[in-house]
Amino acid sequence: MKYLTTSLDFLGNVCDLLTVHEKELKKNQNLLFFDYKNYSVKEVLNLIKTHPLVFRNRKISKNTFDNELKYALADLFRDQEITKKAYKLNYDKDKAIINIERKWKDFISSEVMKKKLTKGTDSGLKIISSKVDSLQKIYSNIIRIDTDKFEKIKLTNIETESNNDIVFINYENLLRDVNVDDRVFIDDGQIVLKVVEKENDKLEALILIGGELRDNQGVAFPDSNLSVSAITEKDKEHLKFGSEHDVDFVAVSFVRNASDINLVKEIIPKDVKVIAKIELKTALDNIDEILDVADGVMVARGDLGVQLPLEQVPFVQKQILDAANKRGKISITATEMLQSMKTSYRPTRAEVTDITNAILEGSDAVMLSAETSIGDNPNRVVEVMSIICKETDSRNDTSSLLSKEDSKEDSITTTLARAAVQVANEIDASSIIAFTETGRTPLLISNFRPKAEIITFSTKKKTLNQMNLLWGVDQYPIERKETFSEMLKAANDFLISEKKYNKGDKVVVVAGTPPNIEAATNLIRVHEIGDL
Repeated sequence: MKYLTTSLDFLGNVCDLLTVHEKELKKNQNLLFFDYKNYSVKEVLNLIKTHPLVFRNRKISKNTFDNELKYALADLFRDQEITKKAYKLNYDKDKAIINIERKWKDFISSEVMKKKLTKGTDSGLKIISSKVDSLQKIYSNIIRIDTDKFEKIKLTNIETESNNDIVFINYENLLRDVNVDDRVFIDDGQIVLKVVEKENDKLEALILIGGELRDNQGVAFPDSNLSVSAITEKDKEHLKFGSEHDVDFVAVSFVRNASDINLVKEIIPKDVKVIAKIELKTALDNIDEILDVADGVMVARGDLGVQLPLEQVPFVQKQILDAANKRGKISITATEMLQSMKTSYRPTRAEVTDITNAILEGSDAVMLSAETSIGDNPNRVVEVMSIICKETDSRNDTSSLLSKEDSKEDSITTTLARAAVQVANEIDASSIIAFTETGRTPLLISNFRPKAEIITFSTKKKTLNQMNLLWGVDQYPIERKETFSEMLKAANDFLISEKKYNKGDKVVVVAGTPPNIEAATNLIRVHEIGDL
């Protein structure tokens, strides 16, 4: 159930809904709003006739009837929604579910239950039987926090199996850091809770927005001052594990400042690149100092959309990408880029536009998340993303990028990269060739989005791997050479044999002399293929 509110004021006493004669009601007047649709009095009454209301409490007074009716209506519509989805997923044809349903029917039709529930009438049996059809009792392994805004749920940091009544959150200081009236966002705000009471070992929260809850979903506390360190002891263990297994990148979540990045760099090898995930307001305030020490940034829009009003996220995205590009740093845009394709074969027009704009704004890479991790057709999602990226790149006029500010670091290399792109554009070069030890020069060339393809050569496998994130860069291994002439000949032969370049094709070469030295880019040369 996505949303439910009741609008019963026009009836006076809510009790009248069940007692007043149907002819006296304004049958076409909207009674409640559910799942973006209005339901009239007539529609609700017809539904009640075929699906009796089930009140949660047996003892109902005139004073409590209003709320109990709200709960009953909410449950009724929730069950209808679950039923629709269950049948859509063909749960009714699953053998295991059929067996459970059969046992459930046998149980409620037993003489013991009949006497207990009906007290000599068939009303109780009728009510229970109507709920069997909904299949919500056997709804896969998904926890449904999907009832109505009047429901409450418990939150605890004491490890336990989560269910519809209590949810385990793996945060040691949960009870200390989270206070009454603080909001709790689960799964990038798909589920929203509000704390209303603190107990000794748990929190009680209102369900403001319900949804499906799975294991290992992210939790955010936008109103709370968390005492947890950006890098936990468990994080340190993971970083050491990654280092031992030769990872190329480390993405650091919930970065607040440069110190968080420096702490990570103290643990991992020097040649592992660090990406700062920008998802906190604090990080936005400290974006310059973060970029001073990080190798790149990720616009983590999921948690940013929790920390900030949603309407601000597009502008913050542009701010982060601009800052990264000015510094010559890697930039990634992530979260819900093709969210609809978790279940759909085609993306929405808005999603295509979103991806296109992210690329035009300077993203080196765009990242898929749930679409490929839990989506129905991950291969199709990747295919669609690739098509959109290629089409955008083919139409992207990036000439204005050549006038942007130089990076505050590597000013000489930045100037050479700009010059190489300008020359390549003016002579209509087939490609820009870059020899690199660290990947820095190709990154800066990529920053200017040249018309020519960027072909890079390196002797280092890790550098080749890391350049996969760079816009427009194709990377190839090369054997170590002692002179620039030897390097150029090797590249020349490769372009003829593998890239099918023709004799006389022009390429712009960027390199350092002497070769094989980091941060030594100092040469630009226009080379004609075969001219050796």
